[in-house]
Amino acid sequence: MSVPNEPIPDQPPMPAPGWKPVPPIKEPEPDRLPDEAPVPNPDENDGPAKHVSASC
Repeated sequence: MSVPNEPIPDQPPMPAPGWKPVPPIKEPEPDRLPDEAPVPNPDENDGPAKHVSASC
């Protein structure tokens, strides 16, 4: 393992004054049929668990 000659700086170097960040890519909404409503995942609900009753 090599030893660096200069200490590692605490912060990364600042970008040039005229630098602007690249805006994030906007993705389109997925295509849905009229009867498809986005429903939350049942595993991620805050409500109590639902149990299925077994009838034989």
